[in-house]
Amino acid sequence: MSLKHLLSFFFCVSLVFSLELKDHYTISGLDFNASLIDPSIVKDFRIYRFEKNQHQKSFSSSTLRQKFEEQGIEFKDSSTKIIHVYRRSNFDDTPIRNKIRAYYHSYYPDMFIKEIYLEQNAFIEKLDDDYDINFKNNAYLYHRSSLYLSSAKTKKRYFINYQLKAFMKVFKASHNINRGKILLPIDFEYKEELFKRYKALPVLTITKEKIRAKKRLNTGRILYQNDIQRLPAVLKGNSLNVRLISGKLRLEFQATALEDGHVGDEVSIKKRNGTKLKAKVISTNLVEIQ
Repeated sequence: MSLKHLLSFFFCVSLVFSLELKDHYTISGLDFNASLIDPSIVKDFRIYRFEKNQHQKSFSSSTLRQKFEEQGIEFKDSSTKIIHVYRRSNFDDTPIRNKIRAYYHSYYPDMFIKEIYLEQNAFIEKLDDDYDINFKNNAYLYHRSSLYLSSAKTKKRYFINYQLKAFMKVFKASHNINRGKILLPIDFEYKEELFKRYKALPVLTITKEKIRAKKRLNTGRILYQNDIQRLPAVLKGNSLNVRLISGKLRLEFQATALEDGHVGDEVSIKKRNGTKLKAKVISTNLVEIQ
């Protein structure tokens, strides 16, 4: 090798790029080129060529690094993740993305959706004009799920996996909370976090109405709607005012609630002499025997 070629070789392999590989890339056409990873590359080269009916290909980060090194280019990304490359279909997927956004915002109005990744299970050449978008049951609880496109005219179905990069503000327990505790603002922290997977619908707002914990909540646990309940007007063990009205007769006395009850519920009560009765909850700590 001549000195000129040797110097050229050392110059090429000394090119070092500071790249951070993404998890997903989408191409138009058939060629996956290096410029998609780094647009600043002067001499572009093809990494992979898709077959006409192929829609997806996965690479390890080490494989991509090797492809670049073969061209005399190094980059600093040392991750071991898998990178997925998708071939963009000819149809406009904007309505699908908008439908996904609308679907999640119907459950989480304040969710910030930064990106939506779509992964087709087959290359879609064209979609019929009458297609419907159908989500899986409870898909709103997951950042990664699937949907299918269906056409009433052609009876065709196309399945698409999707993934959201989104952020949500949720209420989290600021300390360990015992079951039955009446909850106060000091019991929670309102924090933004990356949306991953929820066990149920989170509590999105804390109203002025008194609530209590239905179960024990550990520090840092997300507050879900099925974790809390509206505080009953009557609490088991509390002293009650009992009203008895029969014609012109009107009596009032004290009793103890034997169970919780909301307004309109019928609850068991015990008089001071031990007699047990049934009464209807009228308001906070007030029941009526009818």
